[in-house]
Amino acid sequence: MSTLEGKIAEEITPLVQGLGYELVKVTLFHHGTNKVLQIMIERSDGNSANIDDCQRISKALSLKLDVMDIIAGKYNLEVSSAGIDRPLVKPKDFIRFCHSNVVVRTHVAKFGCKNFKGSLEFASESGIKLKLDVPLKDNGDEISFLYEEISSAHIDGTKK
Repeated sequence: MSTLEGKIAEEITPLVQGLGYELVKVTLFHHGTNKVLQIMIERSDGNSANIDDCQRISKALSLKLDVMDIIAGKYNLEVSSAGIDRPLVKPKDFIRFCHSNVVVRTHVAKFGCKNFKGSLEFASESGIKLKLDVPLKDNGDEISFLYEEISSAHIDGTKK
């Protein structure tokens, strides 16, 4: 997460939580020549947000973001549900989704791989342990990561 994304998340979290939702992820990116601010949410009860929820948050955030005037130039605001492939961003996300099937991508290759799929067997404030779907040659079917090693992670919504 960039410094600007972190600042936006810090500023909008109280508003999002006050409306009964959890902020999952903030991403600012370019799509062609347009800037897009993508906000992923879920309901505070852990359920997926629906279109009405996203519209409600979008309206509230539009006003807040206009007042903040933190993003230079024009941008499009997209508010979406975290969905079945919910990103895992914070340690509390990993802890909450222990024993779920996940996909983890690392910054640097570990045992010759950067992408790992498996069951999230353990998560703490410092890192995680996966039981891999496909064992690593000569390294078994379990692997551990510190959060600093993880570039992205999400629930594997394709696997039950």
